[in-house]
Amino acid sequence: MGELVDVLVVGAGPAGSSAARVLAGAGLRVLLVEQRTTVGLPVQCAEYVPAQIVEHVALPAGCIAQRIRALQTHLPDGEVVERPAPGYVLHRALFDKALAVAARRAGAEVWSGARAVERTAEGALVRRGSRTVAVACRLLVGADGPHSTVGRWVDQVNAAMLDALQVEVVLPQPQPCTHVYFDPLYRGGYGWLFPKGETANVGVGVNRQMGGEPRAALEHLLDRLQIGGGAVVGRTGGAVPSGGTVERLRIDNVLLAGDAAGQTHPITGAGILAAVVGGTLAAQAVIRALRSGDEGQLDSYAAEWEAYMGGPLRHALDRRRDLDRRWSDDPAALTAAVRRNWIAFREYGQRDRNAEGEGAV
Repeated sequence: MGELVDVLVVGAGPAGSSAARVLAGAGLRVLLVEQRTTVGLPVQCAEYVPAQIVEHVALPAGCIAQRIRALQTHLPDGEVVERPAPGYVLHRALFDKALAVAARRAGAEVWSGARAVERTAEGALVRRGSRTVAVACRLLVGADGPHSTVGRWVDQVNAAMLDALQVEVVLPQPQPCTHVYFDPLYRGGYGWLFPKGETANVGVGVNRQMGGEPRAALEHLLDRLQIGGGAVVGRTGGAVPSGGTVERLRIDNVLLAGDAAGQTHPITGAGILAAVVGGTLAAQAVIRALRSGDEGQLDSYAAEWEAYMGGPLRHALDRRRDLDRRWSDDPAALTAAVRRNWIAFREYGQRDRNAEGEGAV
């Protein structure tokens, strides 16, 4: 026996669950499939979100590990610059689960431990345990992460990635701010400490194509912070899209959202808020298309994403490329490059004459 739905959503992260909630809330038959057996685990995220996320999605108090007031940027030459950066460090697993619960309460069917394995003329084959189920759908939303299976089906894959490695450590004392560290060793990326009350996420993201080595970079950062192995209570890692949005967000009856669509900030690597927005916009376009019977309405997704995030993310991609070009083993030269291209500095929002981007995020 197969399944017949209006929309198949692949991936129960922030993009997929947001899309499923909106679609089901509109009365559509929605199947949300997630290959992990437990939604949200393992966590592959530094877990920080800006304060404006509450404008787009409810943030249950239990999902908040710590409220943040400021960001401290530690430059290669030793200077530390603090800027206001209100936001939250989340319990990401609880946040993802809350979004999936909201999708289910809206009427979506949720399958965990289920993996979309093949595209078919009618929809997709989904492997669930020892069974392979043929799912027929009118439309498909791919929100299955940076190495998206759905994206490969339609030849839309992320052009560039950073490799991230992170540990959760016990803090000797609470920290009120997030911290970002730039060093020649963290090639094409940066290190971070994001506090979560009694613990903190400490990690690095680096560009392997520029010679970055995540393990060596993380060991360097932990030594720098004088954090020994006895303080580590968790480890995780993953890939972060850094090459901007994929060329096409819609191919035929397939839409991509979140990391699968490259909707991640190329400079900071932030992607939770963008995933919620991307999934929501994709769902709204699907609703318009199905209610009107006009498949062309699906293109409104790309248009709305462009209007909302296109300019800022293109500018961030310009800054990413400039920072990579200017990367240096000399602390003074790298500091100058970071000041030019990192979001905490006024220079970030300035356009080069040849840049295509506009405005700061």
